[in-house]
Amino acid sequence: MVRRLLFLNGLAIVAVVCNHATAWAYTAMFWWTDRYCPVIAPNYDQLGTLPYYGVVVVNKLAIFSVPAFLFVTGFFVAYAARGNHSTLGWKMVKVRIRSLLVPYLIWSIVIFVGDFLDGTTYAPVEYLERLASGRAVPAYYYILVLCQFYLLAPLVALIAKTRGRQLLFGSALVLLGFISLWYLRLFGRLYGVEMPAVDLMIKLLPMSSSVRYLFFFSFGVVSGFRVQQLKLWLARLKWGLLLALVVLTPLAIVESELMFRATGMDWRSSPFTIASCLYVVAFVLCFLAFDQVSIPCSRLIYQLGRASFGIYLLHQPVLEFIARAIQKFVPWILAYQVLFLPLIVALAVGGPLLFMTAVARSPVRKSYRYLFG
Repeated sequence: MVRRLLFLNGLAIVAVVCNHATAWAYTAMFWWTDRYCPVIAPNYDQLGTLPYYGVVVVNKLAIFSVPAFLFVTGFFVAYAARGNHSTLGWKMVKVRIRSLLVPYLIWSIVIFVGDFLDGTTYAPVEYLERLASGRAVPAYYYILVLCQFYLLAPLVALIAKTRGRQLLFGSALVLLGFISLWYLRLFGRLYGVEMPAVDLMIKLLPMSSSVRYLFFFSFGVVSGFRVQQLKLWLARLKWGLLLALVVLTPLAIVESELMFRATGMDWRSSPFTIASCLYVVAFVLCFLAFDQVSIPCSRLIYQLGRASFGIYLLHQPVLEFIARAIQKFVPWILAYQVLFLPLIVALAVGGPLLFMTAVARSPVRKSYRYLFG
C-alpha cells in the first residue's frame, strides 16, 4: 500500500503540472494568437474546436492532484500515529512543518527577487501579506494549507482512531456545504437572482482552503488506521468503483464546461463540484483497488512521487519561463496544442527533477533538505 501511495503521489505531481499548464494552453489559443496567425489578440476563434476540448479534458482529468496529495499525507499521518497513546507527537508535526516552510520561504524570496528584476515590485507590507497567504505564485497556497493540516493532525488522528465514520461524515457535510455555495451562485447567475449573502461568503472562501479540503485529508487518516479493512472493501467493490469512474469522468467534464459556457463561472480546474468530487474519490479508490495493475514508467513515477514537493515548489515559475520563451522565440509551436502542452509539462516536471538530482549529487548536497524539503 505504501509503495502504491508513492505512485499516486507521482501521478498527482504530474497532474498538478498538467492542470497549471492548461492555463498557458488557453493563453496560447486566445491571447497569443497573433504570434502565429494574422489576427488581433485576444481572438476566440478556437473556442469549441478539437484542440480546445482536448485542453478542457486534460484540465479536468488533472483535478485529482491536490486531493490525492492530501489523502496520501493523511495516510502517512495515521501511519506515524499508530501505537502512540498520545496519537501524533508534536515533535513530528514541528519537523514536518519546518521541512515545508523553510523551502517555501526560500523559493518565495527567489521568486520575489525574480519579479523585482522583471520590474514588478510591491510595498513591504504586501510582501509580508503574500508570504502569509502563499501568493508568491498561485500554487503556493497549498503549502500553507498543508501546514494547517499538520497543525490539526494530532486532533484529526485522535478522532480518526476512535470515531472514523463520524469524522468522514462530518467533513463530507462541510465539503457539501462549501460546494452548495457555488451551486447557489450558479443558480443566481442562471436566473438573474441577486444573492449578496452568498457572494460575501464566497469572497471569504480563499481564507478557508483547509476547511474545504478537510474531507480528503480526513479520508487519508481514517484509511491509514484501517488499512486491512480498506483493502478488503476495495477488493469487494473495485469493479463498481471502476464503473463509477467511467461514468463520473465525462460527467465532471461536461458539467464544468456547460456551466462555464452558460454563466462564465470557471469550474474547469476545480474539484469542488459534486461530479468532480465524486470523480476524485473514485479515481483515488480505483488506483488503490487495482494495485496489481502495472504502471508504465513505474520507476520514474516512483521517483517523481518521492520528489513531488520539490517539483511542486519549482514547476510554476518554470512553466511561465518556458511558455514565454516559446512565445518569444518559437511561436509557431503555440499553434499546435498537441505539441505545446506536452512539451511544457515535460520540461516543467523534468527540469526541476534534474535540478534536484544535480543538487543532491553536488558539493552543496547538504542544502538539499532546505531547498526541497
